[in-house]
Amino acid sequence: MVDISGELSRLSNLDELSGQAVEGVLTGAGWTGERRNPAKAWATTWRRDDASAWVQGNAPVEVQFTLWHRDVEDERPDPDTYIEELYDAAAAELPAVVSQLTSGVLGPRLQESDRDLTGDEDFIDHRAWLLADKVVLAGIKHSDSDAPVQLVVVLREDTPDADDEDDEDDDWS
Repeated sequence: MVDISGELSRLSNLDELSGQAVEGVLTGAGWTGERRNPAKAWATTWRRDDASAWVQGNAPVEVQFTLWHRDVEDERPDPDTYIEELYDAAAAELPAVVSQLTSGVLGPRLQESDRDLTGDEDFIDHRAWLLADKVVLAGIKHSDSDAPVQLVVVLREDTPDADDEDDEDDDWS
């Protein structure tokens, strides 16, 4: 599995996660830009070995690294059991990714938080940290029945005010 600790370290040091800055970091780390959205000045999808990266949004952007994925095959005789097996296989890989992140160059800089750092995304299992003014999240995703089960690492700007606003909304009666 590709170790992305170096990329995350360089990306976390950026003042702002802009598409052009992310492109510079990924190109310098040996990633190949695969697809460009005509509306963007940078590649939005990237590949290195068996991993991919997806740059989403505008300034600031979010970078999602997919380190492991398995397609869901519809023709399985027992799809529920098959999906559970995929979840278990992804869950078995998650500790190795967490270990890479926490024991590598990022380790001393990663800070635990009591806040929900998922950004309202659904994860089957995840670990998340603050890294300066950014969020690093390693987790298992499965968006819908046709989507693959994925083990991803996400880097995005921290938006603590958005969490506070959500909390305030929850207090309304």
